[in-house]
Amino acid sequence: MASESEVSGSSRAKSADAAQLPGHFTVPAPTRLAIPASDWQALVATRANAVVIGHEDAALRVWTAVWPTLQKPIYWVEADRLSLPRQPAGTLILQGAHTLTASAQQQVFDWLDRDAHATRVLTTTPQALFPLVEGGTFLEALYYRLNMLLLIL
Repeated sequence: MASESEVSGSSRAKSADAAQLPGHFTVPAPTRLAIPASDWQALVATRANAVVIGHEDAALRVWTAVWPTLQKPIYWVEADRLSLPRQPAGTLILQGAHTLTASAQQQVFDWLDRDAHATRVLTTTPQALFPLVEGGTFLEALYYRLNMLLLIL
């Protein structure tokens, strides 16, 4: 599996203007963010889990733009005050994944394991998670569960 730096290097060349949802509306990419068209399309038109690496304000612009496309209910959870919904469903936005403790990482993984396809997880972090996996401070299984789509802002 490619590291985050390997994945991002080839895909930052062009930015997306909008993604068309089949039978729905066009969702424009946030302005001033260089998001490759294929990545924007995947974020908007699929239910793939995603990790967004970048400044919190940039990630917020991404979530605001995709909000109408997200499956409801939507749960917004801060990693340092982890409180997961009782049942996996809809969309979980996990802010600050890099701050999850080892026990919180296991808790998120176990929660997702109940029904892996019931909840889409969109994760924000200001730093790459893969070096944390390599250093043994981030649960590898959780990393690969969250990192189906990687956007570096």
